[in-house]
Amino acid sequence: MIKIFYLYLIKRSLYFSFFILIFFGLLDSVFNFISELENISSQFNISKIFMYVLLSMPHNLLDFLEGACLLGVMIALGLSHQEGNLNVLRTAGASPFKIILVSSIGAIFLAFSLILFDEIVFKKTYLNAQANKNLLSERITFNDKSFNWIKSEDSYLSFEDIIDNKMFKVRLIQTKDNQIVYSATSNTAKTSGDKIFLNEDATYKIFTDDFVQNNEVNFKIPIQSKITLKNINHLSLKNINIYRQLFTESTLKEDVLFKAHLDKALFTSIFKPISIMVLILFFGSLIFTSLRDSNVGERIVISVLGAFIYKIFQDLSTGIFISYGFPVLIGVLIPSIFIIFLSFKSYRNI
Repeated sequence: MIKIFYLYLIKRSLYFSFFILIFFGLLDSVFNFISELENISSQFNISKIFMYVLLSMPHNLLDFLEGACLLGVMIALGLSHQEGNLNVLRTAGASPFKIILVSSIGAIFLAFSLILFDEIVFKKTYLNAQANKNLLSERITFNDKSFNWIKSEDSYLSFEDIIDNKMFKVRLIQTKDNQIVYSATSNTAKTSGDKIFLNEDATYKIFTDDFVQNNEVNFKIPIQSKITLKNINHLSLKNINIYRQLFTESTLKEDVLFKAHLDKALFTSIFKPISIMVLILFFGSLIFTSLRDSNVGERIVISVLGAFIYKIFQDLSTGIFISYGFPVLIGVLIPSIFIIFLSFKSYRNI
């Protein structure tokens, strides 16, 4: 009989967390769709905007994962409390800690599933959708001065983004004896080893008479140029860890700072399920305290606000540790450690 109650709590937390997560994702997508209408053009029309928003939504769901899981478990516990199910479990000898721990299984399963699918599919889908959007909306032109240039022997290269072996908004300049031989621009290009393959529709400007067009160019792209701060959170954990190893031995200030941001992206992703778990354990304990001062609904609102404050606290502590060169892992874990301490105190008072 007790197992039936536990299974009911697990299913409830899973269903509520899932539907709340989808609701948050759809609401965010509506606002994204409205904001993207500013970039509408003949190529980037409403149907393309809709497709971009649709493909971006699965990856964007990660931003709402903690809040959705916490809210789902709290609603499941609150409804079960009002129905008297939690009192039955307490009477059967189940502790509040065990009840909340079991109730969180559904939400944690959802969190692990989303993180796994994000690593396998959603991140790459998001990056491809973002790159395709930039091409169609013509948000960035080849004359944009924000482009960074990199040099390899007598060649100069700039690009907006690179995903796997594909570059976007490419501009290449080939020189010889300090004279420009030609320049080439292309919406996309492919890389393989130390070679770049420009598209057949690349546009060339020729400055010598003996130029022979060749879409294959020898160019060694530094690994640091393949990643940017704005895309760190969209990289797979495997790639983040590979990039981290490249900066391990460097003592340059810029490299140390960049590695710190890579550490932040890695550790916040890895410990996201732990953050969800500690939030559920702490705020779930509110369900078992006296309801004379406030009802279950108010406590659910308090838990959501608490999760928001937790997120801000984590970003703040991580930012401070990055600024002062302290271990980023500690900065990421400090809020969780603080919540665990409060949880022990809370369960002792139940």
